[in-house]
Parts: sequence; C-alpha cells; structure tokens
Amino acid sequence: MLEEIILQNPWWKTKIVDKSRLGSIKRNDFKLIKEKLNEKKITCILGPRRTGKTTLMYETINHLLENGVRPEEILYISLDSPKIRMMLKDKFNEILQQYSETIIKKPLDKTNNKIYIFLDEVHKLNDWGNIIKYWQDLNINIKFIVSGSSAIRILKGSGESLLGRIHHIILYPLSFSEFTGKHIAFDILNFEEIKKIYGELILEKQDILIQLDNYMLRGGYPEIFFEKNLQKAYETLRNYKTLTLTRDILDLKDIKEPRTLNDLADLLSDFMSERINYSSFASILKIKVDTVKKYLSYLEECFFIYTTYVYSRKHVLSTRKEKKLYFIDNGLRNSLILKEINDDDKTKIMENIVFVHMLHLKNEEIFPKIFYWLDQKKNEVDMIITIKDKIIPIETKYSNDISKKELKGLLNFMTIYKINEGIVVTRDVLRQQNIDGKTVNFVPAWLFLLNTFNHIGN
Repeated sequence: MLEEIILQNPWWKTKIVDKSRLGSIKRNDFKLIKEKLNEKKITCILGPRRTGKTTLMYETINHLLENGVRPEEILYISLDSPKIRMMLKDKFNEILQQYSETIIKKPLDKTNNKIYIFLDEVHKLNDWGNIIKYWQDLNINIKFIVSGSSAIRILKGSGESLLGRIHHIILYPLSFSEFTGKHIAFDILNFEEIKKIYGELILEKQDILIQLDNYMLRGGYPEIFFEKNLQKAYETLRNYKTLTLTRDILDLKDIKEPRTLNDLADLLSDFMSERINYSSFASILKIKVDTVKKYLSYLEECFFIYTTYVYSRKHVLSTRKEKKLYFIDNGLRNSLILKEINDDDKTKIMENIVFVHMLHLKNEEIFPKIFYWLDQKKNEVDMIITIKDKIIPIETKYSNDISKKELKGLLNFMTIYKINEGIVVTRDVLRQQNIDGKTVNFVPAWLFLLNTFNHIGN
C-alpha cells in the first residue's frame, strides 16, 4: 500500500513538484487557499470535475516547498483511484502510521513541524469526516486540505462531526477575469468607481470584447482555454459530461435508467436561463416527474447545473414556485446543443455567465442565496442577490438599446420591496439613471465580469 502512496508523492525524492503538474493560468482562489494554510480548520476545495482542483492542490504543495516545508511533511493521496479507495477503506489510520514511521521517521505526535495532508476526491472515502475528526481530536499539528466534486457527499461526509471545523472554497471553471488575466477588484455598488475603471480600460476595450465573444462560446474550463479549434473544444466538453455522469453519479447512485439521465442532461441545454417545467421534461423523456426532480438534484449535486428559487420573504412560497436553470459553464452547455448560436441565444448565454460570475464572488458558500423574481404578470428579474447587506436586483440585457418597458420587472420589484438601487448588465452601455425615483446602474458586461471583489456579503 505504501508503494502506491510513494508514487503519488514524487517530491519525497525530487524535492520539487514537476512543472507539468502546475497550472499556467492564475486562479483567484489560490490566494484564498494560501491564507488558510495556517488555520487549524480543514480547507475543502469543492467544484466540478476538470476545473483544476488537483492542479490547485499541486500548486499549494509547490508553494509549501518553496517556503521551506520539508517534502516528507507533505502527504498527497488521490482517492479517485478505485484501487486506492479499496486499500484505504478500513486502513486509513494504518497508512498514516506507516507514513510517520517510514517517511517522517517519527510518530506524528512527536513532530515539531506541521504536517500537511492532501486528500483529493475525499468524498469517495467512506466515513472520511469521522476519520479526519479522529486525527484532529488527537490535537496533532496536522493541516488537512481536501477536495471533492460532489457538494452533497461532502456535506454528508462532514456532517455534525466537522461542524465548525471545515472551510469551503468552491472552484468553478475560469471566470472572465481569469480567462483574460485581468484581475480588477471594485465595488459593484459604487458607480463612480466603476466609471473610473471604465476610463482606465477604454484603450483595451476592443481586445476585451473579442475575448468576451470567445468566452461566450467556449466557456471557462482550463483545458479548453488552450484548444484553438472550437469543435475539438466541444468534443472535450462532451467528454467531461460523460465523465461527470459516470464517475460522480452512476458510480455513486442507484440509477436504473442511465441513458435517461444522459438524455436529460442534453435536453437541459435548450432551457438554460429559463424556468424549469418538470412535467414537460417528464413527458418528453417518458419518465415520472419525481424521477426528473431526482436526476436534476444529482446533476446539481456534482456541479453540472445550478437551480435557483423565486425570491419571496416567505420561504414556503419560494419553494413552491418553478426553479430557474443555469449551467455551471456556458461552454459545456454550448457543446450539447444541436444548433447555431444566434443573438437571442447570446442573451441567455450572457445571463448564465453573469449568474456564474456571482457564484465566483460568493465562492466560500456552497449554495449561495441567489434568487430570481416574478410578478403576477410574469415580469421577471434575472437575479436577486444580497450585497453588503443590501438586496440588489440584477437584470441582464445584452443589448445597447434598452427600453423602460424591458425593465418593468426590475422596477416593479424595486417598488414592491422598497429597493433604491438596481443593476442592469448591458452589451456596452455605461450610465446611471433615475427611473421613477429608482437608481439604475447600467454596466457593460465586459467590465462587470472583470470584477474580482469577492467580499460582497451573504
């Protein structure tokens, strides 16, 4: 068993992390992970497959080595391998004992330095929460960094045993900021600050717009970033879908009709940024409504899609209404549709991008509270989010010609809930306008999406 672990930890011999394991794209989350290395709490990196969780772990290991941590004091175990999982199933404690005796050459409780233990895809290890709790309760100087691609299994695994002992960081596909390499932090409620940054970037705007068109088509999976051929990129993304369904759902769930799950995943691509009608899906796929709901929950659990409730001050009313559907990556969604992307589709794509951008800004919450809203006449607000303790409605209109009529849902929401400030994400309109006594900030999508200011409140 130890031989398998040694193969996963080549720096014990080489003293370095091979460059091939390190990423070439700067992730905004890396700084946050570094800040947590001195905390006793477990750092948990969550997110979809192929977004770079393992790469981020290797970069963290590389950072530790560069800052004087002895290679032997860093242990990495990938639980994505069935062979490793089977061997570790009942022998995790035994492996750590062997590691301390053979590699560190002293008991773990006798080491003066901190030991860093990385467990990749930890949710695949049964009872992992209690296993880690056992070692934390021994009060040994160990820092656990774990990763997982299933939110529900991570939450179930940690449960009450790790309550208050774990800090989550969600790693999504590349944000537009990461895609362009422009990391700009600004307060999205401060229009004067936005206007100032717009002026500073005006000479770069055309280049940024070209990159935005590219981002809208291919999305933000790191591997796709380097693939110039769009059709090859889509082929890779479809493989990601298959990998997610087989490894994160079919391997872990009792599903009698795997083909139906696959068909549902494809079908959803036509309904991105729209409200979900469970009965329609059930009718098309010839399955029960409850089966549709169950399969959707599985897809959401492994970060394939995300659904939102309608905003209401009464929780019961909110849960009774139709949910709204988003894909965790617009490129993944684009790879599944069987038609050309037109201007109307680009509006849906941009709404999806804006939604995922808000997830990036709230990446320390597993299920951040983002809602949509409908009035009685079906006038809609795309997103309702809390920013710095303020309820802020956000509407996406990927156009430069936006009429007051198109903002009816936004204005109605602001009137009913006595909200004084709202945001409209546009193609390239920048202005602050007073409409019926309400302040509406129109912000270009290319600028709005460059924001990395992630302390926006709950």
